[in-house]
Amino acid sequence: MRISTKLPLAATLFALVILSASVAIGLVQQSRILDEQVYQKLEATADGRRNEARRFLEAIRLDARATAADMMTQQALFGITGAWPKLGDNPSAELQKRYIDENPNPVGEKFNLDSAKKDSYDRAHRQGHTTFLKHLQAQGYYDIFLIDADGNVVYTVMKERDFGTNLVSGPYKDTGLAQVFRKVLESDDPETFANSEFEAYEPSNGAPAAFVAVPIIMNERKLGVLAYQLPNDQLNGIFANTRGLGETGETVLVDKNGLLVSDSARTPDVDSMKVTMSSPLLATVMGGQDASGAIEGYRGITSQAASVPLDFGDVRWSVVALIGEEEVTAQLVSAGLKSVGIGAVLVLIGSLVGFVFSRSLTRPISELVTSMGQLADGNTDLDLKGIDRSDEIGDMARSVAVFRKAEIDKRELEAENESRRSATESERHQREAERAAAQAELTEAIDVLGTGLQRLANGDLTGTIRKPLAGNLDRLRLDFNASLERLSDTVSAVHGNVAEINRKSGTVSSATADLSHRTEQQAAALVETSTAIRQIMEAIRHSSERAENASRLAREARSNSDRSGEIVGGAIDAMQRIENASSEISKIINVIDEIAFQTNLLALNAGVEAARAGEAGKGFAVVAQEVRELAQRSATAAKDIKSLITKSGEEVASGVGLVRETGTVLSSIAGQVVQIGDHIHSIASTSKQQSASLNEINDAVARMENVTQQNARAAEQTNAEMSGLTRDAEMLSGLVGQFTLEANASTIQNRFADQRDTSFGRPAQPTPPQPAANAAKPASRSFLKPKVAPAEAGNRAVASPARSLMDKISIGLGAKLNQAKDNKSDGEWEEF
Repeated sequence: MRISTKLPLAATLFALVILSASVAIGLVQQSRILDEQVYQKLEATADGRRNEARRFLEAIRLDARATAADMMTQQALFGITGAWPKLGDNPSAELQKRYIDENPNPVGEKFNLDSAKKDSYDRAHRQGHTTFLKHLQAQGYYDIFLIDADGNVVYTVMKERDFGTNLVSGPYKDTGLAQVFRKVLESDDPETFANSEFEAYEPSNGAPAAFVAVPIIMNERKLGVLAYQLPNDQLNGIFANTRGLGETGETVLVDKNGLLVSDSARTPDVDSMKVTMSSPLLATVMGGQDASGAIEGYRGITSQAASVPLDFGDVRWSVVALIGEEEVTAQLVSAGLKSVGIGAVLVLIGSLVGFVFSRSLTRPISELVTSMGQLADGNTDLDLKGIDRSDEIGDMARSVAVFRKAEIDKRELEAENESRRSATESERHQREAERAAAQAELTEAIDVLGTGLQRLANGDLTGTIRKPLAGNLDRLRLDFNASLERLSDTVSAVHGNVAEINRKSGTVSSATADLSHRTEQQAAALVETSTAIRQIMEAIRHSSERAENASRLAREARSNSDRSGEIVGGAIDAMQRIENASSEISKIINVIDEIAFQTNLLALNAGVEAARAGEAGKGFAVVAQEVRELAQRSATAAKDIKSLITKSGEEVASGVGLVRETGTVLSSIAGQVVQIGDHIHSIASTSKQQSASLNEINDAVARMENVTQQNARAAEQTNAEMSGLTRDAEMLSGLVGQFTLEANASTIQNRFADQRDTSFGRPAQPTPPQPAANAAKPASRSFLKPKVAPAEAGNRAVASPARSLMDKISIGLGAKLNQAKDNKSDGEWEEF
């Protein structure tokens, strides 16, 4: 049998077997899945009904406790039990006579009578009856009971035959109501709760009823029990929901004996407390576990069921969800028939597809065999089919095409070999000529760049390459020229900055020298002040000796004492001027500090420019770092000087205070001179106080002299540091001068200087024309000019205010202090 026949037949059989097996497996799997789905649905339904019933019962529990805790309930029970003894020897008969036998309302509506209007019991009954009735109707309870501590049912809403009876010894002592009463009464827990099973209750005409009870406690004393009678109507409503359970499914509530508590929704008769359900799974549920399985005999059918326990108080019920097994089987048969029908259609379609597919394989193979025979005969003009296919037939067709292509290539190769042999030799000679030309151009470019780099290594920054290079090598020439131009601009700018640093260092050095000179002059003035104070002390001693002649000179002393106040005021003004001079010195030190800061900035800028210069700027970067360190040391010295000046100002302030104290003493002397005749001894005592005060003044002036000497030494040190900075700047200028620059270096330097001025927030200053020797010097920046100019020849010498003060004091006290005063030349400062 040929393959063209075998393949279609095999494909058809294969499709038939596979699809048949798939349908059979699908039916089995579907049956198992359907059973699982049914039980899962039943379990979910049972659990849902249990949750609904549990919420309903828990609401009853909470309502019972809330009603028992209500003050109205407590007062009603208290009032009714208080009136109970007045009902006579047989209270039960009396109450049933009043509210049942003589009640004009029909049976089932006896609750409409609110009072028999005979005694205090009826009044207490009327007070609580309306409230209890409304509560019963709102919650759907069957009846509400108030039971005293002796077991007497002292009040009910419905007024049935259990009204007035005793639950301990009466006819209903074995009912569920009596059971819950006894449990609550015997418990010491104020939160106790009791409930009973559903059972037929005789006073309610045998209707199923369950009872719940809670204690009524007033002032921590148990007055009695509140009880509810629960019908199964509301539970029937919960379990009557059959949605999703088909035609035979339902949910029911079953007690521990297998009796139906809820009425079945699938039967027309009343099943509650009448129909029994028997199954082993109910015993499992009563043990507290969920169970599922088959229930036989209920409603005369076999059902698949799932059951869960429902616990409420002391009672456990079973919630059973079930569905008829025949209904489930019918669903499975229907699904199986559908699967078989669909499977038959699929088998037919699969067979047809297999036949067509097999024919699509055998036909190309036959055509390929014919083509291979023609190729073997030497025919290369074949029309091969199936080359574009991606399966094995396509691979076979492409293999045949390779054979055909190989034959064609063989024929073409023999024709081309001869022409290629002649063209190869000429192409080889041409490539060798092109390689030699490229090598010559590369050698020329290396020589030119090497010459330029040699001149750059020798410090010549003018050696740009003017001759263009061949091809892409000219890009190297352009990049070299651009780098050389940038380096030349940088070195030119650095050269200008060095000159500017040199010039400003000289200015700072001059200002520092002038400060040192003036500080020395101030120290000399303080020496003279100290000498004058010592002479004042001597004068005061003489004034004490002359106190005996004070009477004769009283009139003259009074006149001189008037002048003493003016002299003291002058002394205070003089000390104030000294304090102002100290403030001016502090300002000068601030200028020095600012100069050091600007020098630090210049050194930092120079370091940045050196870093941009690359390898060639490393030496200059080291010099810039040294300049920066010198600037930082200058700033530190300026801060120390400023601290000393601050201390000097504090001492001057102390001197002002002492002079003011002297003025106070002199004022006291002026007052005492008015009464000189009577207070001669007081004058001698005052003279001693003046001597002590002048001793303090002498000490203060001595301290001022020491501080001034320290200031002078600090200024000399600053001058020496600035001289070293000037030498370092000159050395830096010599290092930068080793480079050879273009003729337009001055313009470049001025441009860089203008950029630096602008970068510090100031407009660039115009650069005046410079001689050729100073072409590299940049424009000066205004923020580097010293703020205090040195002394000039026209400045006038000023007399020492301290010496003038001492002369005035000596004249006021009568002492003649004639001392030679040194005359200073007009070209120098004597003091501030």
